[in-house]
Amino acid sequence: MDWSPLAPARLCVEPEALVTGIPQLAKDIDYAREIQQAWRSELRSDSESESTPYTYQDANGATCYGHLVRRKGMKSQEAKVPGILFFHTGAGPHDVCLHWKADSLVTNREVFPEGCVVLVADILSDERGWSWSPDRTKFNAARGEVLAVNPDGTRSILQIKIDAALKGLKSMPGVDGTRLAAMGWCLGGHSVLELSRMEPSGVQAMVTFHGVFDGIPPMDTDESKVKEGCEILLCNGAEDPFVSKSSLQHAMDTMKQHGHTVSLLQLKGAKHGFTSPAQDFNSNEAFGFNEEGAKVAWTSALDLLRRSL
Repeated sequence: MDWSPLAPARLCVEPEALVTGIPQLAKDIDYAREIQQAWRSELRSDSESESTPYTYQDANGATCYGHLVRRKGMKSQEAKVPGILFFHTGAGPHDVCLHWKADSLVTNREVFPEGCVVLVADILSDERGWSWSPDRTKFNAARGEVLAVNPDGTRSILQIKIDAALKGLKSMPGVDGTRLAAMGWCLGGHSVLELSRMEPSGVQAMVTFHGVFDGIPPMDTDESKVKEGCEILLCNGAEDPFVSKSSLQHAMDTMKQHGHTVSLLQLKGAKHGFTSPAQDFNSNEAFGFNEEGAKVAWTSALDLLRRSL
């Protein structure tokens, strides 16, 4: 794998480069500029993350286009470190915002003294960043396929995508397969929910940020199915119109039925996409950046990772 410094590649370029490059990494110049500014404001003086594109295949033979991020110098250390899956929004796997969050995690020496490895997973097989396109035809087709619901309420195609990403992360040199976590944003809420149903070994914590969980039926709780799972934190905007009370409750019930301990962090005044400062440029009033909500959610997520991994 050809690893290269991450922060300089995203911050030492004009915003236009993140929009016009292949793959496309931002919606538009305003989005790119806002994420760059937020990233710079939090950049540690000792930030030494490195990254590489990571192509892998799922069990159906579909190619997935992910991105690996780790702390520089990890290849020379003997100790194994935690692995964390990132599940992307409707913007797809090529998102400078997720690269910023990955850099923040792998360089956080308080939570991860020895580092960690992040895999930004791809559930859409998006090789070029077409998920950013205002023409949603291709995206909607891919989304519809991966979120197809089986009669039992599960999403088998999505589970196959998740399993491929999980196996890929576990196969990385230096990753401790018993200390794994998952984080999902928006559309990534579906992936975290499905992962909770899969009851995978080694996953110790999961977190969602303004995750969506629509399209799932209510669970018929059966105590005989309960197993010991992991801790899951759902960070939800109280003013998010895309997350109904019923879908949120159904998701929590499903997770609990599979033995997980679920905590709900309701953030007053927060809309959909509240963790991204680029949402200040979104003309859709359903979206909005909430600085306080973003800070509380991220701090709560770090606390969970610290005690779980």
